[in-house]
Amino acid sequence: MIITQSTINSDIKSWYKYLSVSTLLSAFAQITLGGFVRTSESGLGCPDWPLCYGQIIPPMDFHTWVEWSHRLNASVLMMLVFALCFFTLTQYKNIRVLKHFSVTNVILVIITALLGGITVITELAWWVRLIHLALAQSLIACLTVMTWYSFSMPHINEIKRFEDPKWKIKITIMISLVYLLMISGSYMVGMGASSACSTWPLCRGEIFPTGNHVYAIHMIHRYIALIGLIVCVYLGLSFYNKGKHIPDIKRSLHSTLGAIGLQVIVGAWVIWSGFSGHVKTTHLSLATVVWVATIYFSVVVYYSVSKKNKTNIS
Repeated sequence: MIITQSTINSDIKSWYKYLSVSTLLSAFAQITLGGFVRTSESGLGCPDWPLCYGQIIPPMDFHTWVEWSHRLNASVLMMLVFALCFFTLTQYKNIRVLKHFSVTNVILVIITALLGGITVITELAWWVRLIHLALAQSLIACLTVMTWYSFSMPHINEIKRFEDPKWKIKITIMISLVYLLMISGSYMVGMGASSACSTWPLCRGEIFPTGNHVYAIHMIHRYIALIGLIVCVYLGLSFYNKGKHIPDIKRSLHSTLGAIGLQVIVGAWVIWSGFSGHVKTTHLSLATVVWVATIYFSVVVYYSVSKKNKTNIS
């Protein structure tokens, strides 16, 4: 289907933009709060689910307040996701990409909420938390795509093009590396290896530390970060060289590479700060920023790279 001005009723209904942005921000806040729940050791601040101490609004101490806030935002996020899906299916049902992503969002937010409950029931089993984060980041990716569409639909036909026959492979590699980096970080924390190496960039003065396996787990995460940084910069610059005449390519690439660079610095700061809980929470939040920037850049590339008119949504 070709997106035209008549398809989107010419004015896009600006509040759909606000709804998509609000939902994305709520999802980002949810992951940030989840990181704070973990770093503040508040995962069992509410020992039951879906209520907290059998109440909707429980008596508050610090850990209960942190976990309850996380659950409260989860409820808000779920309502926003359902509202976004309802609006999409009633107003933009002919735009397949929006319809498919909106339904996927509903499925992901329900499964993620259930996994949140399983996390409590299993008393914070590391593998449940890992799957929980993986699906939450998948939801973030879908919402990022929808947000881009909500702002770009009227202008898709005007996007300038450039040629790169290997763009699919490049984008797949970038997305996979950033996703793997986030998952490896969650695995590292789940294995109790987040504070195994107290020096940076080496671990105990070694490139490949010997001894306890937690050193290897921690360093694998660092190696993935290093490889991801090098590869993403290289591939990003290859896109830039071919599409530098396209403003969105330049802006989105600058945002992506800037977020990656800042994330590396904060990762080192986690260690230099003595593994401060606030810095670790910032590190997780920035990982989500990197993920959003990478997905955004990927969508821009998708619509800029092909000779064919990419407004043919399938």
